[in-house]
Amino acid sequence: MERRQRYFDEALADFVHDAASGGAIRHLVDLGYSLEQMMQSLSYPTPRERVRSTAYRYMLESGLLLQELPKTFHTVRVPVCDRDRLYACLQENIRKNGEREIYFACPFGTWAPQGDTTGQEEQIRERLACLNGRERDYIMGISWENRMMYHRLNSRMREIGRKLILCPGAGYAYYFLGTGVCLEGVKGEKAGVV
Repeated sequence: MERRQRYFDEALADFVHDAASGGAIRHLVDLGYSLEQMMQSLSYPTPRERVRSTAYRYMLESGLLLQELPKTFHTVRVPVCDRDRLYACLQENIRKNGEREIYFACPFGTWAPQGDTTGQEEQIRERLACLNGRERDYIMGISWENRMMYHRLNSRMREIGRKLILCPGAGYAYYFLGTGVCLEGVKGEKAGVV
């Protein structure tokens, strides 16, 4: 009987959360809000971790985040010292594929030992020094798994990705699902298709 009551209580709590905050959280995710912005925007008091987990679950369900890519890619490497060429290549591929078919590689969850959320946050802050505070808050508000993940190129990730792709060697890349191209920024003069 106690088990049934606990199940009922959890189901009721989930229902109340979804009615009070769930729809709002999903809408704010669609708008590209960071966890901090969501916390400030919600009219119903919701625990921070509940907002984070609801947002993360919705990101996975909606395809905003992928745990793995659906196909293989051929890689185009462009020197980061040629920023104009890199951005031109990016724009051309965005035009060919459309934003809904483009993902940015996100290695953030692999930067600290699993379970060490404090260490992970410190690692992310250090490695994201090229971003402004609002952009860092967006990245740090997502519950990254301890693996490479992929974020759809919405307006927020377009802004962030354009800065991060200029940091070679960190595993950043754009994946264009429509054309099967992977665009990486690399150090040095050599560039081309691998």
